[in-house]
Amino acid sequence: MLDRADGLLVISLIPGDDEVGRLRDARIPCVLVDGAHPALPHLVVDDVAGGELATRHLLDLGHRRIAFIGDKPDDPYRPGSTRDRTSGYEQALHAAGIQPRPELVRAGTQHREEAREIAISLLRLAERPTAIFAASDLQALGVLEAARHEGLAVPGELSVVGFDDIEIAPFAGLTTVRQPLHESGRRGGEVLLAMLGGAPGPPPITLPLELVRRSTTGPLSAAR
Repeated sequence: MLDRADGLLVISLIPGDDEVGRLRDARIPCVLVDGAHPALPHLVVDDVAGGELATRHLLDLGHRRIAFIGDKPDDPYRPGSTRDRTSGYEQALHAAGIQPRPELVRAGTQHREEAREIAISLLRLAERPTAIFAASDLQALGVLEAARHEGLAVPGELSVVGFDDIEIAPFAGLTTVRQPLHESGRRGGEVLLAMLGGAPGPPPITLPLELVRRSTTGPLSAAR
């Protein structure tokens, strides 16, 4: 077919085995960015390490009641980033001698409004968290809205960490785990172009993460 795509760059989605099989049968090169499948070249970040990085930052500030807001694991096409970031969160707590508390781990969607409602319910617990790590910046923005709704100062009474470092994060003063979103797209495009030129698909590429400290996190002594 003359109008068929020569190649596919798939971002933040994971095709199923059937889709991968059809792509390979059709000889269409495909590269995944922010998602992994063993049969396809892919570029990812270490989400477990990212979850640990965010949680250790809060632990280093003295926080011990740290909540986590992630995604519901019911979409087969979504990468397992929330699962891995939850694992990193739990590993960091265990390393600090803290038993994760099930009531402080919540799941919703990527929508800011839903994260806001989840955060409000967390902040109304008898022993509310002094810090919340959200699996995405959009969810973290919902947490900030919840703090305002509940009359809590950030970071004076609640510290908040996100993940991604999207464009609005600096304007919100959001502390977050930065993943190289532009770099991953650029490198994914380079890999796909090389494959279209006849190069074999490379082994999995893991991109670096960085904690960006801004104004939404502070020491426990300022919280309570």
